[in-house]
Amino acid sequence: MRPHARPALLTAGFAGAAALALVAPGNLVMRLAFGKLDDPALGRQLLLTALGVLLALATVRYGSRPLSREPDGTVRPARWARAATWAAAGVPVLGFSVPHLLWGLGVPFGVAGPSAAGLAALRGSPVYWGLLVAGPVAGGLLTLGLISRWGQIVPTWVPWLGGRRVPTGLAAVPALAVGLLVGQYGAMMTSCLAFGITRTCAPEGGAEVLDGSWAFAGTYPVFLAWGVCLLGAAIGYVHTRRG
Repeated sequence: MRPHARPALLTAGFAGAAALALVAPGNLVMRLAFGKLDDPALGRQLLLTALGVLLALATVRYGSRPLSREPDGTVRPARWARAATWAAAGVPVLGFSVPHLLWGLGVPFGVAGPSAAGLAALRGSPVYWGLLVAGPVAGGLLTLGLISRWGQIVPTWVPWLGGRRVPTGLAAVPALAVGLLVGQYGAMMTSCLAFGITRTCAPEGGAEVLDGSWAFAGTYPVFLAWGVCLLGAAIGYVHTRRG
C-alpha cells in the first residue's frame, strides 16, 4: 500500500462514520426525546447511526498500533484517545458551563433582549446552577475516567468491588449514547444555523431567543463538537480495553 493511502483511508473512514452517525440520522434525537417511536423513519435513522459507530470502530481497528500494558495490569490509551477524551471533558465546560456561569452572575455575555430577561429569572434556580453550570463539569470529570486507571480497575477503597476490572460496556455505552444524542442535536441545529433556517428547526417558535444573542447560537456548534469528541473518547476507550 502506498504511504499516503493509509492516512487517506483513515480520514475517509472517520469522516464517513461522523456523517453516518451524526448527520444522516437527522432529527433522531427529537424523535426519541418526544417519544415518537412509531415514526417509520426511526428504523432507518437507528440503522444509519449503528453503521456509523461500526465504521468508526473498524477504522480505529485498521489504524491501531499495539498498546503498552502498565505494571498494574491496565492498558495505556493511545495518544489520539487521550486527546479526544480531554477535549470531550473540556468542550462542554468551556463552551457551556462557563457561559451559563457568567449569565448566572449577571454578565450579559452574548445575550440581549428577551434572552437576558429570561436568564435573570433563572439565576436563583438550583436546577440552573446544578444542571447547566455544574452538570457539564461533573460530566467532564467522569469522562476523564475513560483514560484513567479507575476507568479500567475499580479503586481499592471501594467496598466489595475494589480491585475488580470495570466492565467495558459500563463506561462505553453511556459515553456512546450521550455522544450520539448531543452530537446529532448539534449537527442538526448547526446545519440549520448555517443555512439560516433555525426558526424552522426550533420547535414552537423557540428561535426568538437567538435575536441578538450570538452566544445562544454558539451553543449549537458546542454540542456538535462535544458529541464528536465524546464519541472519539468512547471508541478510544473500547480500543484501549480490547488492547
